[in-house]
Amino acid sequence: MRAAKCIIGVGILMIAQVALAQLPVGEDVRLKAGGLFSLGYAGDYGDQIPSSHGLTFGLDGNLSGYYYNPNFLSFSATPYFNQSRTDSAYQSLTNSSGVAATANIFTGSRFPGTVSYRYDANSTGTFGLAGQPDFTTHGRGQGFGIGWSVLFPDWPTLSVGYSQGSGSGTVYGTNQETNSDTKNFNLHSTYQLAGFRLNGYYDHTHFDSKFPEFLAGQQESTSDTNGHDFGFGATHNLPLHGSFYANYNRAAASSDYLSDLGQNSNSTSYNNSTENAGASFHPTPKLGLFVNQNYTDNLSGYLSQSLANNGGVPPPINLGSGSHSLTLGGGANYQFTAYLSAQAQATHYSQYYFGHSYTGTFASGTLNYGKRLLNMFTFSASVVESANGQGDNALGFIANVNYFRRIGHWETSGTFNYAQNVQTILITYTSSSYNYNANLHRRFGHGMQWTAAFNGARSGLTNQPGSGSHSEGFSTSLGMRRINFNGNYTQSRGLSILGLNGLQPPAPVPGASPNNFILYDGSSYGGGVSATPLRRLVLSATFSRALSNTTSSSTFSRNNTEIFNTQLQYHLRRIGLQAGYTRFTQGISATGGPPANTTAFYFGMSRWFDFF
Repeated sequence: MRAAKCIIGVGILMIAQVALAQLPVGEDVRLKAGGLFSLGYAGDYGDQIPSSHGLTFGLDGNLSGYYYNPNFLSFSATPYFNQSRTDSAYQSLTNSSGVAATANIFTGSRFPGTVSYRYDANSTGTFGLAGQPDFTTHGRGQGFGIGWSVLFPDWPTLSVGYSQGSGSGTVYGTNQETNSDTKNFNLHSTYQLAGFRLNGYYDHTHFDSKFPEFLAGQQESTSDTNGHDFGFGATHNLPLHGSFYANYNRAAASSDYLSDLGQNSNSTSYNNSTENAGASFHPTPKLGLFVNQNYTDNLSGYLSQSLANNGGVPPPINLGSGSHSLTLGGGANYQFTAYLSAQAQATHYSQYYFGHSYTGTFASGTLNYGKRLLNMFTFSASVVESANGQGDNALGFIANVNYFRRIGHWETSGTFNYAQNVQTILITYTSSSYNYNANLHRRFGHGMQWTAAFNGARSGLTNQPGSGSHSEGFSTSLGMRRINFNGNYTQSRGLSILGLNGLQPPAPVPGASPNNFILYDGSSYGGGVSATPLRRLVLSATFSRALSNTTSSSTFSRNNTEIFNTQLQYHLRRIGLQAGYTRFTQGISATGGPPANTTAFYFGMSRWFDFF
């Protein structure tokens, strides 16, 4: 019966193509519609999903048009149905369906607006793991957004926007869900008055999230965060080809982290104001001068806001009552030649936290050389001299080197960035880091070429042991006329915090409890091959495996994800043939259950139809 319904449905759609192509839509409506229809045989089975197989019908459509005039009302929609088989562009294990739609109103007028909507059901998603392939989930999500602007000449502009979205998913290999719900409202305005370019804004954000137990270390762990910020700013031109700027921001947020079915809670809130101003001058084409100033009235709130802006759930940060910071700085830069420039600057800090006052002065000099030295290197280097009111002096370095050299038929390139004893937000803390990459490329005869790349990174607080993180990776590819190979390997280790999309990699922050951070350690490897033995015929196969450990204050988990995928695609005009096979395994040891195994396959054909 299911097969008969699919065949009848395809027949009706083919007839509808002719009918709809001749369907009048009125004098003021213009439409363009088409769709990629597919019919094939599919099956999937596994130890955590019901087995199924049989004929399946799919659609990937596109509808667009306008009413009266494109600037009056234009719209587009892309519905899809059963478009997440292993042969599709979605590359997921489930047959997802949904729609994405957008409408633009009064485009080009003084009252332009836009509305958007998206819905995805039975879709495959990911939950992030810092530095490694993400955990795979399956679930659903939706989102809605609306925006409107008022634009009158010689009046302040006004833009209003509202958006909301929600999603849920279950991590394969567990019965644990991830949920998120976000709402955002914003107002923005700009105005020009007496040479001043003015701007103001207000933003309000609310998001709820639920984290899987094997990462959070607790049952039913959820986060509820509300926040808003508003501010205004101004810029103005100055003599000597100069400019001036000034900005003010006021932010407030509260976050409740609930665990153990609400019996334990971890709440944090902050209010902080920041103000900054500065000016720059260019008295000559080669000489530039600048001064700047910054004030923050709550360093604890400022650090929490920084984490929240990076997608994390802010842990409680307490630098003591009355923490604040004032920074004054200035400097000059000079362009000696087209390739050689230098900069010198000094910054004075005055801060109060942990019940003590701290002062410090930092002076630095930077040299930039943009022409290749020895036909291989370009670089910039800085030396930072720091002294604080506690009698501590330190010397810091910053270096950036770029390399490129062609040796016969070989192309070699790379970069290296190094920073030691670099000032952080707090005077008594400094950071160090380095990252690098190296590339090797060789062209051979008959269209063959080979590439290899290696990269690495390390960062952390200089005076806080255990705060560092590092990652390394290697990849290579070999390409020929009709076949290509590739392979990769990565490893990473460090500290992270939970965020809306998984583990986020910021380093620990002074004043935050170590219990709020999660240690991750992982490695992954994989490779693939693709071939075009015949014109229009593409064959491909990929494999990847990721092993990781995650350790919170109360939970340790060893995780394993493997996926093998192979595809066949053949296209002749508007007709396509597809076949695909996927084998997926994911195990989370903290759940105490066996790994989840899923296999899916598909083969069938597709055709594009233009309706009108």
